[in-house]
Amino acid sequence: MFALSAVLAACGAEETAAPAIDPAASPQSPPAVARPGYVGRWAANPGLCADGAWTFRHDGLSTAGEVSCRFDGVAALDEGYEIAATCTAEAPPQAHRLNLSLSPDGRTMSVRGGPFDDPPLLTRCP
Repeated sequence: MFALSAVLAACGAEETAAPAIDPAASPQSPPAVARPGYVGRWAANPGLCADGAWTFRHDGLSTAGEVSCRFDGVAALDEGYEIAATCTAEAPPQAHRLNLSLSPDGRTMSVRGGPFDDPPLLTRCP
């Protein structure tokens, strides 16, 4: 190294140091995919969270009753989500369209469409 420095100095070139590598730095990870606002456990009232909650996953839902749906496509809208779903409700699977609307604070959600005749306003469970 000393010989290289002497040669570079004699030629009038400056020796440049390689940039330091921080061993604690981690490579950048890909951006996280946002979790849809509807994901979680929801119930008609807080007292039903233990045994009567509806479970919404990013790819489907199941109720405490006999309804389960697979989400075939989800579109985020300003007021919530529009979902193409295949649902089973005491019958063979059928195609449905669901609309989920969340309150601005994300604590309540209304469900329209699908195999639900008159679904209650749902409250997010803890």
